[in-house]
Amino acid sequence: MAEEIKNIDYEQGLPGAIDLHDSVKRENSLSEGGEGKVGITVMVIGALILILGGGHLFSSSNGFRSGIYISDNYTPEPRPSLGGDEEAGEQVAWIESWMSDGKKVYNNCIACHQASGLGIPGQFPPLIGSEWVDGGTSRLGAIMLHGISGPFKVGGQTYNQLMPAWNNLSDDKIAQVLTYVRREFGSLSEGNDGVVTVEMIKDAREKYSGHSGPYTEAGLLEIPVDESLSGSKVDLETGEALGGS
Repeated sequence: MAEEIKNIDYEQGLPGAIDLHDSVKRENSLSEGGEGKVGITVMVIGALILILGGGHLFSSSNGFRSGIYISDNYTPEPRPSLGGDEEAGEQVAWIESWMSDGKKVYNNCIACHQASGLGIPGQFPPLIGSEWVDGGTSRLGAIMLHGISGPFKVGGQTYNQLMPAWNNLSDDKIAQVLTYVRREFGSLSEGNDGVVTVEMIKDAREKYSGHSGPYTEAGLLEIPVDESLSGSKVDLETGEALGGS
């Protein structure tokens, strides 16, 4: 005898699979999707925008030439000065340029003599009030080309330092820095412009070529305090030689 098939869901009071299928069939089926449609009003508005916008662009673009930005009576404002060609074209007095270059070279001396020229008390001598600066140019030329080894006195105070030679600098750089030192920190006598020229440094190289090693105070004192290097005075505006020594 065949085994009796039992509906367990029915016996337990649960909905059977047949009942679930029947309930699904009773539901309304979803409508099939289709292509969306654009209303005639939207199409008309879009066409008007394209026509009107294109016409305005064509009428106001002037062929995309820059003339549309400039009216007939337009006068441009002068360009602001940015320190370029206009300033470069201005004439600057020779002495100002010479001093400016000398100040740049003096940057190598700031660590000892300081930007103020006052030095460091007890360690490095000042340039302001220094008898080596206020005198003639010969002693300064000797110091720059060969250096100086202490002990030596500046303003009555003894310094036991070594200033190295700066003879590796070009003649113009030595002349520029000595001009800067004399005019910026020195006490120049009346009529003394404090200028040191390339010609004077060439004279110093020849005059002191036989000396080796740094100078001592005694060696520098053998050079007369007011002795100056040979060279013509120059026009402070142009830098041209005036002819006098």
